This record gives sequence, C-alpha cells and structure tokens, in this order.
Amino acid sequence: MLALVLASGCQRATDLPSAPEVEPGSVLRRGLGAEPETLAPQLASDNASLAVIADLHEGLVAEDAGGRLVPGAAESWTIEAGGKSYVFRLRPDLRWSNGKPLTAAHFAEALSTIRAPASVAPMGDLFEPVIAADALDPRTLRLTLSRALPHLPALLALPAAAPWYPGAADPAEAPSSGPYRLERWTPGDRIELARNPHYHDAGSVRIERVVYLPVTDLATELKLFRTGELDLTSEVPNSQLDWIRANLPDQLRVLPFLGTYAYAVNVRRLGDAGSRQALSMTVDRERITTQVTGAGETPALGWVPPGLPGYTPAVPAWASWSAERRLEQARKLWADARARGAVPRELLLCTDASANHRRTAVALADLWREALGVEVRIEEFEWGVYLATRRNPGRCDLVRLGWSADFVDVEAFAQVFETGHPQNTLGYSSPRYDEALARARRAGTEALRLAGHTEAEAVLLDEVPVIPVFFRVTKRLVSPRVSGIEPNPLGHLPTRHLAFEP
Repeated sequence: MLALVLASGCQRATDLPSAPEVEPGSVLRRGLGAEPETLAPQLASDNASLAVIADLHEGLVAEDAGGRLVPGAAESWTIEAGGKSYVFRLRPDLRWSNGKPLTAAHFAEALSTIRAPASVAPMGDLFEPVIAADALDPRTLRLTLSRALPHLPALLALPAAAPWYPGAADPAEAPSSGPYRLERWTPGDRIELARNPHYHDAGSVRIERVVYLPVTDLATELKLFRTGELDLTSEVPNSQLDWIRANLPDQLRVLPFLGTYAYAVNVRRLGDAGSRQALSMTVDRERITTQVTGAGETPALGWVPPGLPGYTPAVPAWASWSAERRLEQARKLWADARARGAVPRELLLCTDASANHRRTAVALADLWREALGVEVRIEEFEWGVYLATRRNPGRCDLVRLGWSADFVDVEAFAQVFETGHPQNTLGYSSPRYDEALARARRAGTEALRLAGHTEAEAVLLDEVPVIPVFFRVTKRLVSPRVSGIEPNPLGHLPTRHLAFEP
C-alpha cells in the first residue's frame, strides 16, 4: 500500500482561537452503518470512512450544508491560461490539530503523491489532468493542468485532496486539518472525535464531541435511536418504514441525492452481453421501489441519476417497449445464451449483510427465476469481506454496487467504468466506452462535453456491465434536538453544520 498518511503529533494547546459558543460537554451520537476501512483521506472510498474523514479533514475547497462549494483552507483562487492553471491563496495562519503550521506544501505533496505512478489512491485517476502542484510560498499553491477541468474545485473538496502531514503511517495517531480531531478509535465499538480548537473556523463548530457507532444491523440502530442512545441513524430498515411513519413521523428525514443502487456484473463469468441485457430487461423496478424499498426511491433505467445541471441521461433502447415485449426479448436472449453455454445454470448474487440489501436481493432473485427460469443463490458478507469481494469478485456473478456522486458532475459516474479505474473491478473493459468518454473530455464546449457523456452512457447501457435498479434517497432518523440538516445532492452530512436546539 502507498504510505500516504499522516504523522502523529503532540496535542498541546498553543495559540488557540477563541472558544465557540458550544454547549459544554455536548456529544452527538451518530450511527455509521459499518466499520471504516481507513481514516487516511487519500485511501478512503467506502461511505463509513468518508463520513468520518469529512469531520476530520478539509481541503482547499469545502461544501456548505446544502452541498454548495465554498472556500475551505483556501480563501480564494484564480483561474488562468484558459482553465489550465489555478492559483489558490490559503487562509492566514492555518494549523494542524497539533498546532503546527499547515502550508501550501502539504496540499502540493498530497496531490503529487496520489498522482504518482505507484499510487493506490482510489480517487487518484480523477486528478490525472493535474500535471504539477507547486507551492509558490507557504500560502500560495499553483496547479497546472493538461486540459481544462471545469469541476476541479469540486474535486478539491474531496478527501483525496486533503493536505498530507508527512512522515507517519497510522491515521489513528495523525493530526487533522478539519473541524474535529480523532480522540479514540476502538474498532468494532466506536470512534470518538473532539472539536479541533486550531481549525480556522472553530467558532462556527457548535457541537463539542462526536461519537460514531459502527452498527451494521439497521434494526439495532433503530432500537438505539428509540432508547436515546443515538441522535442520528445511518439509515432505517425498509421493513420498518410503515411503523416509523406512523410512530416517528417528525423524526424521519427522507431526502433525494445523486446516488444509484445497482448490481455490477462480473463480465469474466457473464461475458455474453445479450444475457446481461436479459437480466436488466426483466428487473421490475416499479415493483421494487414500491413494494421492497418504499422510501421514495425512483426506478433507474440508466446509470446516471437525474438532477445533474445540463445533463440528459441516456436510456436503454428497450425503455419504451411494453412489459410483454421486454419479457419476450429477454427470454430469447437468455435462451440463446444458455444454448451456447454462455451462462451458468445458477447465478451467484453477492451482497453485504443488511436487512435492506437482503430484501432487494431476494426480490431480484425472484424476478429472474420467474422471468428467465434461472436459479439465483444469494451470499451475504460482513462489510470488510464485502469490500474485498468488490475488489476480487471470484465466483460472484453479480455484486451489489451502491454508487453516489463525490461531486456534482456526470464525471462522478462516468469514470467508474473506464478501463483501469480502481473501482472498475469486475472485468469490464470496453474500447467503445473508453473512446466515447475520451471524446466527451476533449469537447470544446460544455454542451458538447455533456452530449458526449450521454453517448458514453448509452454505450454502457448497451454493453451492460452494471444493472441499475433504483435511484437512491437518504433516509435516517434524527433526534428532535438536532438542527442544521439541509437537502444535499451529495448526501453529505458533516457534523460541523449541525447544532443542538436550545
């Protein structure tokens, strides 16, 4: 693994900013849904890790509560050379949580490291156009690009672009750059954070301490919330939605965001595109979103969710067909593939252990058994094993894939299936798709770029390395004493934007 992260440091209080107006001893208790894989910003890709890191670190650019881009560690920036050069001016007197100076060189080192040939940073490919990161002085950073990248500020708000404190290997002992610092991480039990008094905007941080509980069972999260041991859940069990709506209506928050729930196809095992198309055509998405999930999710015929400014999502060629015509064609495609020995007798569907994911997996298995006559076996894995299975699917024919945008641009979804992308782990490599994506990126105008991405998505839907099921919503329970939650297209909920009601 790439030794990216951060050095341990003494936590003495020196030159502290004035204390904010916080409730003394205030503690926010949050459900996390899983154990984080890492707290190293440049190595994180799972939602549990990213949620905690959002409290610990801040990049040059940040997000407000509604997901809008705002200055972060950089107070301003200018765009030069037709979009191929950005110059960032850092805020004065930035400090790490151990009180040591935080400089432009720490951001330059992070960006240079994740772009290095030996990098294993999951999001490193996003920064491929950044060909140089130069600290001109302690407060000035210049980024030079090979091509214009209009969404670069959004990328710089990602954890991968957080500054690098050189010299350490253990993120649990590293200083942080954001509104909170790590106090304790007890794997399998809890993660405890405390407000970082050296943060440049510490005066706006209203909650003093955060405790994350990595509870994987949603029914247990619900019980902890009902007994007052959680202020925020990570999600709610779909099977309990009717009860929650009847008994806790004011505490249930359901909000749309840019996320797609899907199953990635292991094309090493299902190499026949016709059979993959048959599986996608026979998914009754209306039935799943009304009878299985039921929280306001919407059927997904394409990979990219609606709501991206200026983008027209692609839809498969069969989208306008009647249900009868779809079923007839799907059965023909599957029968042809079976006659050629191109599909196994039984499909293995792999997912992480969760009541919600299990309900969806069972519904899909029933649909495919009824429509195509194929048996589907479901295997569930605990979170760490599931993430490993995503990277090395082995015998799995289908692997659950939940994908949400890291930034508000179609590239957040398009790059996932590009050849060689770290998240593209199930064997899909398409010259057609790669070339369509390259054409979109070379486009001279924003309109042509977005139109090119629509063409690329159409290739994806034709070759079917992924079977979209529905577009997601965030659904969580929120204590009446917690305020500050706004609709956020990225589904983010950093603690720094929250407060307790008087």
